[in-house]
Amino acid sequence: MDIFTLIDTFNNSGEISNVNAKQLQSDNEARVKLSIHIRENNNHAFAVCLLKTFIHLRRNPENKIGIEELMFASYLVTFHQKIEDCLLIWEAKTVDFDAYCGVDIQLVPFAGVKETIAFLENQKSEKSKKALEYVLNCNEAGDFDILEEYYSKEKIPWWV
Repeated sequence: MDIFTLIDTFNNSGEISNVNAKQLQSDNEARVKLSIHIRENNNHAFAVCLLKTFIHLRRNPENKIGIEELMFASYLVTFHQKIEDCLLIWEAKTVDFDAYCGVDIQLVPFAGVKETIAFLENQKSEKSKKALEYVLNCNEAGDFDILEEYYSKEKIPWWV
């Protein structure tokens, strides 16, 4: 899969087809290239669209979208440091029970633990209240102690 064609298609249409999203599922080389490209070239709209596409596909068990795809797309979203995206990543984590167990909570406070807590405290939705409670519990348990290492530019996560 050519990532530049994928991005150009998105830039022209504003969509990522289910077929293209699924192709990323089995193309590790494209995922690594896309991770590097998105980290170096701001394309927030593409990253958000990819995550939303994977969430949508995950809701239908026949699509067989894995936890790794949700984490991969969430990871791309984190590069843009838009705090409000923590709720979209929370949606990916809570799309179903397996995702809830499998998607790393470290993806949610990508903009900083204190900043994420402050943002969630100011939100009114039930979803944000649940995310806040979970993040607070994880923070207390030490799950974010090595968050800087988790986002290190020197290594690419295993699920990319």
